[in-house]
Amino acid sequence: MYILSDIFWSYIQQPETREQTPTYLLDIADLLPKEDTEKNDVDKILESHAIQSFEDIKLQCIDLLLSYANHILEDSAITETEAYDFAALKRLFRIREGEFLQYRSFQVKEILKKEFIRIYSDHFVDRKEELEKVNLQALFDLSYDQFEEIKKDEVINALLNGADPLHLDIAKIPKGFNVI
Repeated sequence: MYILSDIFWSYIQQPETREQTPTYLLDIADLLPKEDTEKNDVDKILESHAIQSFEDIKLQCIDLLLSYANHILEDSAITETEAYDFAALKRLFRIREGEFLQYRSFQVKEILKKEFIRIYSDHFVDRKEELEKVNLQALFDLSYDQFEEIKKDEVINALLNGADPLHLDIAKIPKGFNVI
């Protein structure tokens, strides 16, 4: 079983999180930071709420993860611990590649757009921001092409405002942008 960090524990204890999260997910989340938690404990909670599997509550699980993503991005960085927690939650909740965009495309794109605005606003992508981009792509299980498409507008905006492409950590100039 996955043992999640104190970061997740403090997030799940916040009054706003507790108000917005369904009881059955709170019951599961409250177990996760405990070392003696077993898969059977999670199954018992699902059963007690008449839930057959995580497929039945897929959207609520994704919503919890999106809320957690917003929380961990408040400081504009994804730590190794936060990335582990997020990956563990995806595995526990059986969230497969592509499901973030399939079910909550708008919300994912809004989270990413906010981060891309911050990353590209100074026309220079430093090493910390390069790593954050890699972590952002991994959080939502995005393909290279999906990620490039989502960040394209902010890259173009930075280029239009005089950014040097060599300072933006991009592999190519986005389609639709012509250098004159």
